[in-house]
Amino acid sequence: MKLFLTSALSLGIFALSGCAQAQQNGTTDLDTSQIEAIVKNYLLENPEIIRDALIELEAKQDRESLAAVSDALHKDPRDVVIGPKDAKITIVEFFDYNCGFCKQSTQWLKDVIEEHPKDVRVIFKELPILDGRSKTSRNAAKAALAASRQGKYSTMHFSLMAERSLTPERVRKIAEKAGLDMKKFEKDMQDPEIERQIDDTILLAQRIPALTGTPFFVVGDEFVSGANTDKLQRILDKALDS
Repeated sequence: MKLFLTSALSLGIFALSGCAQAQQNGTTDLDTSQIEAIVKNYLLENPEIIRDALIELEAKQDRESLAAVSDALHKDPRDVVIGPKDAKITIVEFFDYNCGFCKQSTQWLKDVIEEHPKDVRVIFKELPILDGRSKTSRNAAKAALAASRQGKYSTMHFSLMAERSLTPERVRKIAEKAGLDMKKFEKDMQDPEIERQIDDTILLAQRIPALTGTPFFVVGDEFVSGANTDKLQRILDKALDS
């Protein structure tokens, strides 16, 4: 409602200013109440003006919120990254290993990495927002980050995404299958630095109003919420063709 009133007020001020100028030029005898009535009727007859203004305002606020956290999105040295630093386009993904929509978009992301090894850079953001319900999301995120210390993040990540059950026992078996040094793996999973990295990602997500669930992708100055791989592909194709 606040945004609605702000937009309506802006349009009203614009109209009033125009009419005030006309009064000064001696071209109208309308008083303020008459002008307000004209503006009100015009907006009621053309409500799409308000709708379009609100859409643009929200989009502007979303762009500004992403710009405000750009360094945290793209330059955190702790993040796992696949792809070259000079890639043409960077994709940032926030995800939870228990998120069904994250699992749906995983194959698309995997294909992009394989098809564009020089042009696409992917930054992975562990965001176990379903841990309160699943009780296993955070453990899976810790396991993936621990695996990254042995150069096995990609293997662990895609294996976890392919699993339905992510009990600690099952995660351990996945790690064994990936060929990890299990003693080091278990020690790294208990490292407070990994816990801190996950907590920092959660705090970062809270600074992005549009991020209300997973998966959440940031591609350039655009974002895609959910497993909308068609939209992601359109944004990617446009960026690669530019």
